[in-house]
Amino acid sequence: MSACMRKPKNLPLDTMPLVVGYVQDTTQALLPNAVVSLGGKSVTTSWDGRFVFKGINGAQSLSIRCEEYKPQKIDLKNVDWTRPIMVSLEPVKSKNSRKEEVAYSLGRGKAMRGSEVYYKTLAATAVEASADVMVDAVYEETEIERPHILPAINEVTAGKLTAGEVNDFTKWNLWEGIVDGSHKSFVQDWCLDVRQRYTVQVTNKNGYPIVNHPVNLYDAQGNTIFQTMTDNTGKAELWANLFTNAQKVAVRVPEKTIILDEPCNQTDEVDVVFVFDATGSMGDELRYLQAEMKDVIARASQATGGLSIRTGAVVYRDHGDEYLTRISRLTEDISTTQQFIDKQEANGGGDYEEAVPEALMAALNSAGWSENARARIAFLVLDAPCHRDSVTLALLHEQILNAAALGVRIVPVVCSGIGESGELLLRSIALATNGTSFFLTDDSGIGNSHLKPTTDSLKVEHLNDMLVRTIVEFSYMPDCAGHWHEDQIENVREEFVPNPFEPAEIERDPTIPHGPTTLYLLDISGKLITIYNGSLDEAGDAQLGSLHLYLSTGIYFVKAFYDGQWYTKKILVH
Repeated sequence: MSACMRKPKNLPLDTMPLVVGYVQDTTQALLPNAVVSLGGKSVTTSWDGRFVFKGINGAQSLSIRCEEYKPQKIDLKNVDWTRPIMVSLEPVKSKNSRKEEVAYSLGRGKAMRGSEVYYKTLAATAVEASADVMVDAVYEETEIERPHILPAINEVTAGKLTAGEVNDFTKWNLWEGIVDGSHKSFVQDWCLDVRQRYTVQVTNKNGYPIVNHPVNLYDAQGNTIFQTMTDNTGKAELWANLFTNAQKVAVRVPEKTIILDEPCNQTDEVDVVFVFDATGSMGDELRYLQAEMKDVIARASQATGGLSIRTGAVVYRDHGDEYLTRISRLTEDISTTQQFIDKQEANGGGDYEEAVPEALMAALNSAGWSENARARIAFLVLDAPCHRDSVTLALLHEQILNAAALGVRIVPVVCSGIGESGELLLRSIALATNGTSFFLTDDSGIGNSHLKPTTDSLKVEHLNDMLVRTIVEFSYMPDCAGHWHEDQIENVREEFVPNPFEPAEIERDPTIPHGPTTLYLLDISGKLITIYNGSLDEAGDAQLGSLHLYLSTGIYFVKAFYDGQWYTKKILVH
């Protein structure tokens, strides 16, 4: 078992190869120089409160002591191994309470990471062309204003940044070609291989999707190896053998469909957290991102038909900077989140990599996600990946597993500075957490040069529109009332759904092809469900044959390539 992966908590303690945790006080300030003892071994926490043990030799408890704090002992029998161990020490004498503020710092040290600091040369690398992957994406552009010079700060407004979406669920064969071809060497950079996928659909007896239903993937011995929650469409994306230098395991293939005797369980809650890299290299783009947020949330609230959208934010830098993370917890008061975001400045950083796992840990553990929300979305906005030492990678993998278990869908927003290795990492994180990926483009004239993601085609849009669209897609559910019609879903338009198989531009012929062809079935978010043979003119809400029995109530799209053209048909499943 590799240090890249932490086994689930139901495994014997003496098989655990790595123990990672943090020691903090009762105000959540992390404590350096605490002595942590485990299985006859003792280590001292680093300046950021972190401790690491490699192998615990069957030890049953963890002991922690620190000057001026009461010692504590942790029973390891009930530890959740999918998360870092968080130890909170109570001071011997009461200390002055910190000034209350929305932001809290996960670490305040000034020391550099020494030998753990990695430097990366940002050099262009050639992408090996293949039959499956085009080296340069074909860009389909909307009407986008392109400024000739960077606007002054008082001219920064929403709706300026441009981006394209790469949803690898919709281009699955292409994704496998990338991992096996042009980006194969980068898989080992992150010990992360997101390909062994299992999809489960959960509905009630009336066909309505069941959201927030826990679904587990088991190995041959019945141990849980992956946990997640069903999304707004009632689907759960499960993954096996995610971590490349972990021992591969055989999997119990799950049932593709689960039908429960439960009522329709939709809620009106939607949780959205923005996680920002606030290091110096993000300066120009951060100013525009700050301008986007208020407009995005207001538009999303209207587009989702008045759902209750709570927002929060996390900003982060790196070890040795003024702070590691700051957080504004989820709240219904949009102005609280906006004020927190507005006061942030880009500074620090120094080296290339930043504290991405620590930022995700803060967002996942401290934002206050609702267990009942129909959608939980974390937009991860960054221009650099994390460090690649074994401890950092272990922490990163823990956060991926944690996000999946909580049903938090991570959507990376890739800014200037990310190379192809970072591209593979972020697209992998998006897939593993049932998300999608955004890549800023040069079309806006804002920021430095941006990476062109490895794909076949990319539709360039305003980032503002893409953020709104994703919130709509990830939160849409059919009405529980029974019968529902197109006028009830007027905010879900066909252009909201990425077309995964189109060339640069779709040409729609009024004559629907009648001959047999290959049909691609996608859900409302553009996720590929299955491929089957049939004719597009017969693909309706009651003409999907046996497939119809396994689809939850909702909107679907059937796409077909016929006689040199792509055709799309929207269907409603009742």
